[in-house]
Amino acid sequence: MDYIGIDCGLDGAIVRMSDRKIEDKIAMPTISNGKRREIDIDKLSRIFESLGLLDCVLVIEDPGGHAPSAAGLRSMTYSFAVIKTLTIVHRLPYHTVAARKWQSAFWSRPSGKYDTKAAALKAATQIWPDEDWRRNERCKIAFDGFVDAALLAEYGRRNNI
Repeated sequence: MDYIGIDCGLDGAIVRMSDRKIEDKIAMPTISNGKRREIDIDKLSRIFESLGLLDCVLVIEDPGGHAPSAAGLRSMTYSFAVIKTLTIVHRLPYHTVAARKWQSAFWSRPSGKYDTKAAALKAATQIWPDEDWRRNERCKIAFDGFVDAALLAEYGRRNNI
């Protein structure tokens, strides 16, 4: 069984894990729509079509009803709707999970402001110490989309989703 974690953000990603090994990391495909970006539905549909050839389950982060801004919430909700719709169209088994729920499986959240991106990178590095989390060789820092999507896949595996 392959577990595929999906971080729905425009800077999100899709990570496929098989037998606890990360097999594929794909940055969320996006296109420009005037001054904004949005998910490239055609490219994402082709990715989902290829996933239909696998024995897999998708673990999709549900953005919930909170975001730093109204525009951010609108973008995340739209992206989530696109991903969920394509999942259904391609008849892929899926499970949605709130960010706080999957995060709590990997670290304890103290009260107050907390850097979830740093905590996620630490958790992912402990699970996959040899994995390169950069988007490409030119990048100097880890790509949050890959990290979160990998942890979503691992959450699915640990919980037998």
